[in-house]
Amino acid sequence: MSDLDFTGKVVLVTGSSRGIGAEMIKAFGKRGATCVVNYFTDPKGENKADAEKVGKELKEPLVIDCDVTQPQQVEAMMKQIQDRHGGLDVLINNSGIIRDRTIKKMSLEEFESIVRVNLTGTFIATQKAMSIMRNGGDRILPSMRLRPGSSTLE
Repeated sequence: MSDLDFTGKVVLVTGSSRGIGAEMIKAFGKRGATCVVNYFTDPKGENKADAEKVGKELKEPLVIDCDVTQPQQVEAMMKQIQDRHGGLDVLINNSGIIRDRTIKKMSLEEFESIVRVNLTGTFIATQKAMSIMRNGGDRILPSMRLRPGSSTLE
């Protein structure tokens, strides 16, 4: 198996209902991975609709609603993955939010929500995934973010 062949591998990309997360999970699917699409429920239901649309481009995906900032929800997501697929091979922590404001204009609550999703959510997802990772969790990737107005990964 080449490095780009993910046949037989189970891959979870958090925040994969749209954007770079959606493109990553579709790329893994095209390379043979069994894919887990993760989204967070929003009031308008747009994330769910987007996740289902991504799922239609994949072979038998598991589409899961989970707020990565909530340990119980992340644990339940990992249990679903374990029960259906027997474990996880690749975790990509992609969930994240940005607030397009300067620090001067940003409220403490907005800043704390960014930290909660981008940092605490990454920690929780990684911690909970360790219990179901095959091969000792050798493929856990940290968050990747695009800067607003940029096409380069940070």
